[in-house]
Amino acid sequence: MNHHYCPLCYAEIPIGSIICPTCGQDVESWERHIPYYDRLIWALKNPHSEVRMGAILSLQNHRRAGAAGPLAECAMNWPIDVVQGMAVVEAIAKLPDGAEKTAALRQLQQHEAHAIRVAAGELLAKKGADHYGHST
Repeated sequence: MNHHYCPLCYAEIPIGSIICPTCGQDVESWERHIPYYDRLIWALKNPHSEVRMGAILSLQNHRRAGAAGPLAECAMNWPIDVVQGMAVVEAIAKLPDGAEKTAALRQLQQHEAHAIRVAAGELLAKKGADHYGHST
């Protein structure tokens, strides 16, 4: 059975709906006027893990520094999904170095999952070693 969801509030809506009955959003207009990158950032809040994972992988490929914070927030909001959290760490690793990336990795060092904390810490340590010209 196909399900459709409002892209703004994620309420289930009938197939072919133009207006979300929950939040009143014009679904087609939202999708037409919001840039793809911004929709990917928004998709990180989607209640469906498959949608979030698709957004994580797409943002990794976009390689925009500004995605680091929303990616880390996604991992923090879904702490039980360790596979997704590790995908977030990998995506952040591929983003350009900078304050956003460092802040996101520091945030992930507070994650509930040990594996994610360790992976984020390792990236920060490597980043520090690279910054100071040391080999890892």
